Parts: sequence; C-alpha cells; structure tokens
Amino acid sequence: MSKFRLFIATSIDGYIAREDGSIDWLDDLVHPEGVDYGYANFMVQVDTIVMGRKTYEDVIGFDVDWPYDDYHCFVVSKSGKVNVSTPRTEIITSLADVELSKMRLSAKKDIWIVGGGELIASFLNEGLIDSMLISVIPVVLGSGRPLFKDGKETAFNLVETESFQNGVVNLVYKKDN
Repeated sequence: MSKFRLFIATSIDGYIAREDGSIDWLDDLVHPEGVDYGYANFMVQVDTIVMGRKTYEDVIGFDVDWPYDDYHCFVVSKSGKVNVSTPRTEIITSLADVELSKMRLSAKKDIWIVGGGELIASFLNEGLIDSMLISVIPVVLGSGRPLFKDGKETAFNLVETESFQNGVVNLVYKKDN
C-alpha cells in the first residue's frame, strides 16, 4: 500500500514560508554543484501529490511551468473553491476515509504531502504520515507559516541524517509504531 510521505524544507525555527507564503529565503541557499538534497531520489518514489489550497495557489503564482505534470495531484480545500488550471489535478474537500482511499487507489508509488502547515498537521493528527524528510535550512525567520500548525504530539524515530557543506541538514524520520 502507498505510504504518505513528507519532504519539506524548514527554517531552523520551524517555518516553511513567510507569513505571506513567500519562500524567497530559499533563493539565497547556495546549492553545491550536483546537490539537490535528495529531491530527485524522492521524486522517483512518488507518483501522487497532495497539497493544500494555499500551497497550490502559491506554486501557481511562482510564474513557472507547473512542475508536477507527471504526477496525479490532489488539492485539499475545505470550500472546494479552487480554480484548477493544471493537468491531472483534482480537488478534495477533506481527509475523509473515502478521499484517502481515492488517493491510495490512484497511487502506484508513495504519496507526497507537499504542504502547507495546516494540511501537514491534519495528516499528522490523523496518524497518516509514515515518514518525513525534513531539510533544515540554516536561517532563522522569526515568524511565518509553521511546519506543524496545530499538530499534536506524535513520536517518530530518527533513521537517517545527512549534513551538507552549506549548513543544510536532512533529517529522516519514520513513524514510531
């Protein structure tokens, strides 16, 4: 069965974006040649993506081509009012069992929980996150959109760490069973 996996970057103080949704603080991140922090390897392991409405609208607003043409995407919106302009994208209004089953049935590989913080916390609070790869970026933002907005206490096991020359640290966690 497909697993729900989180792969995300966060500031040292636990923010995934500025208050306005901007991730411009990632632009200054120096990428050593050939280093993608595990992104390419992760992406070959997933074929389905789930993200919140704000994250979807933020990605659309980046003024780049939609990067997920080859993936089945689900956008979670409580109101269902999202202007979908991308291929293979569906709107769901909750994380009800029927919607989760729909995601898992559509997936042949794992499912990437992209963000934002509210959606991530919803998956966390329902016990649905199977693993997390969190890239900690060496910057303190001071405020913004938190990684786990209103998440409840949940135990995970640290199974891998990887540090990079520029100060980025990848932390890989699996659910504590």
